[in-house]
Amino acid sequence: MADALPTTPDRDGQKFVAGFARGLAVIEAFGPEHRSLSVAEVAGITGLDRAVARRLLLTLVELGFATVEKKQFALTSNVLRLGYTYLASLGLDSRLQPHLDRLSATVGEAVSVSVLSGNEVVFVARSEAPGGSIAYVLKAGLKLPAFSSSSGRVLLAAKSDDDVTALLQATKIEARTPKTITDRKQVLDLVRKARERGYATNDQELELELFGLSVPIRNRAGGTVASLNVNSQARRVTAKRITDTLLPAMRACAQEISGVLL
Repeated sequence: MADALPTTPDRDGQKFVAGFARGLAVIEAFGPEHRSLSVAEVAGITGLDRAVARRLLLTLVELGFATVEKKQFALTSNVLRLGYTYLASLGLDSRLQPHLDRLSATVGEAVSVSVLSGNEVVFVARSEAPGGSIAYVLKAGLKLPAFSSSSGRVLLAAKSDDDVTALLQATKIEARTPKTITDRKQVLDLVRKARERGYATNDQELELELFGLSVPIRNRAGGTVASLNVNSQARRVTAKRITDTLLPAMRACAQEISGVLL
């Protein structure tokens, strides 16, 4: 099988470490739908030669980032250290939780924080009022498409139109519900609106009866580094509740969080 990471003018030996990139590709092969994988499966997902995939998997095992049982490999919780190092570098670590807990109690809804990763958003923290479980989408670590999520649109709003257009062109856009907006021009318009208004919404585009509202979290330099989200059952959300209750509480919380960011 051909190497999945060929050398190009932009990936010469002085600037690009192919072995490191392959190792990261192996880690990223795992996910909610692939909790354990064989060597062949990892090779198929990453495009790596089986021998290379096997060596990389065994290296992860040796370093404590993976386990192997009956030829099935699985990641260990040590991998979380990689993500938490990044979050801590931004201030998006355990310091978030008290703020999220207070916001959830105030609005009576599930709240979360997410960051942009390529054309997806990754949920990194959450809080949910007792008895208020509404959907699977708030699980920490879950990835969702940026184009169809309110959090993604807020995060994309921090980019230029050209960057957003390029990202959308490289994204496979699929409908999750009959309400999902899949036209790229319409999505770009929604990102522009999020930039103008300072918030974004998602009305049942990810899951029927699920409504999402997001505002940006900015660092001390004013750059958007994350998104603060409230998710609710669609029937509980009205335009008046958004403007009078949810947005003021969310913006106050986002401002508090910005104060602890690095």
